[in-house]
Amino acid sequence: MLNSAMKIISLPYMMAFFLSVLPTAIYAVEQSEENSTETITISYNKLIKSLNDSRTSDDVMSYPEQVASAPHTVGDIIAQSTGVTLNGQGGLFQSYNIRGFSRARIKTEVDGIPIITDRRAGNSASFIPTELISSVTIQKGPQSTLYGSGAMGGVVSISTQTLAQSALGVTLQPQDNAQHIWARFNGDAVNASIIHRQADNAKSASDDSTPSNKLNSQYQQKAATISTEITWKSIDIFASAIVSQGDDIGKSSRTYPNERISNYPQDDHLLSQIEFSSSGHWQLKLYQHQQHWQTNILRLDDQQEISRRNLTDYQSNTYGAYGAWLVNNTTIGVEWFGRHNITIDESEFTASNALAWGKSLVNADENTYSAYALHDWTIDKLTIAAGARYDKIRLAQQQITKSDKFLSLSTDFFYQISTDSSASLQIANAFRFPSVSELFFSGETPRGNTQGNPELTPEQSIGLQLSFNHHFSDNFSTTLNAYHYKIDDYIERYTLDNTRYYRNSPSVTIKGFELINHWAINQQWQTSIGLQWQQARDVNNNTVDDGIPKALKWSLNWQNEQFTIRQQLTYQFKDSDIGSSEQVQASEIIWQVTGDYQVNDHVTLTLSILNATDNRYKASSDEDAAFQPERTVNISGLWRF
Repeated sequence: MLNSAMKIISLPYMMAFFLSVLPTAIYAVEQSEENSTETITISYNKLIKSLNDSRTSDDVMSYPEQVASAPHTVGDIIAQSTGVTLNGQGGLFQSYNIRGFSRARIKTEVDGIPIITDRRAGNSASFIPTELISSVTIQKGPQSTLYGSGAMGGVVSISTQTLAQSALGVTLQPQDNAQHIWARFNGDAVNASIIHRQADNAKSASDDSTPSNKLNSQYQQKAATISTEITWKSIDIFASAIVSQGDDIGKSSRTYPNERISNYPQDDHLLSQIEFSSSGHWQLKLYQHQQHWQTNILRLDDQQEISRRNLTDYQSNTYGAYGAWLVNNTTIGVEWFGRHNITIDESEFTASNALAWGKSLVNADENTYSAYALHDWTIDKLTIAAGARYDKIRLAQQQITKSDKFLSLSTDFFYQISTDSSASLQIANAFRFPSVSELFFSGETPRGNTQGNPELTPEQSIGLQLSFNHHFSDNFSTTLNAYHYKIDDYIERYTLDNTRYYRNSPSVTIKGFELINHWAINQQWQTSIGLQWQQARDVNNNTVDDGIPKALKWSLNWQNEQFTIRQQLTYQFKDSDIGSSEQVQASEIIWQVTGDYQVNDHVTLTLSILNATDNRYKASSDEDAAFQPERTVNISGLWRF
């Protein structure tokens, strides 16, 4: 295990890690020269005002304060938000869906570092344990186009930087023997955290006809973070590093255990960055992300004997540089994003575990050069935020080169109708360059044989969102978001003779709405209820995969000086309007309850009940989705010092 961890720390990354802690030494020198060195907390998001403004329908969730569960993944956190649902098959690599956009159409960032894993199901950011996450920002709306390719459907920004104070924590989940132990240290100059978590396979709930079934959801994972922020000669410096190592992570699927047994023997990540800024006027950041993961797939015959084994090995190195300036209320930015040594190798072994063959499937490099600008105008009660972004992308795989360039434009009209009401209209165009896997990967995956298509062309979309917000009182407000997207050259996955392929569909239309009500009843009681509806159709009026189900989401929180109770109840309507690779979902009630007891100023005990109604349900309509775990009790304790 130690050897596999050391493999990913090559010389360039050791240098990047060293850069991430170097400002600590600078801080010590400055302290010796000047005892009153000022530390300024800076923003790690892009300096685009409209993307950090509530008028663009951002949803900021603080974990765990606003989450009524004990989640294992980022998807578990954000799925409690209206307009967001889980996607894919399940387990620790559970992916997520925003307004019918999923897979490579959602951009994921960790502390401002873009995460691209080339998994066909989309990013899950599962290498970041949720115990190390402080907040998640969900960027909805067409203006997410200003994040470039892959942000057509939105942006999920994960922060690990603002954890409150030093603490030790432990979580136990008896049903699957889960054990999470973590610690964090918050000092004047350095913040650090470390965690070890593991779990055995869980079980789904049983019904009258089917006994309780074991799920392939086991995992082992270690992770650590370190960061520092200082001010040196009027320049704010922030540096951080994250290392994560996963072993023997199960791939939850309905094909387990009778057809295929899939797991990830290795899932290793190393991220680091250093950022310089000055009073919000300019920002410069350098970052990197190295990843190495494997999939291991056992194929079983009719007698439940192993017929063959396929091992896929994936590696890539990501580097990036980003700069932004605020000039006379105009934000100007440039960015370079490079992915190098993207390699995917596959080996097949016989039933006796002898090597049958091995081959290289992918050996590619990708570079993206971008520039953007954003400006606001205010005329009486009307504010107009207009933005433009230019991207040039080049992807090379041996003798094949794919390149394109695209200009994205966006406009947000925000009108303050009265002191209690406001409305906004967003219009933007966006694009998505095909992923490396969609273009070039042809081999075995946990789903089965998948063939890439190097002839794929980029997706292009026009998005529109109309929002209305009204405060009936200081304590009660309602928000309506209605959206409509038209995506040309939509990249879809289809199945023919048990093999999955990719092709461009001429056009797909996604439309829907979210109605969200918030009510602060008093200082102890707060509640919100959200309704989501969405539809996705192609030019032949066929339903497209990955739509979100119609659902009501109701949260109710109660607190006093010692106790806090948070509950999230979701009623998911029956979903029979499904795509070709999906299955009908019955109506479901999904109920999570979490209670915190503040023993004293230092100790908090938490009890969570997941799937409180013990329903036998699936989190998504994916044809290979497994059932979710049975009713589960989660107990945790946190000691702050």
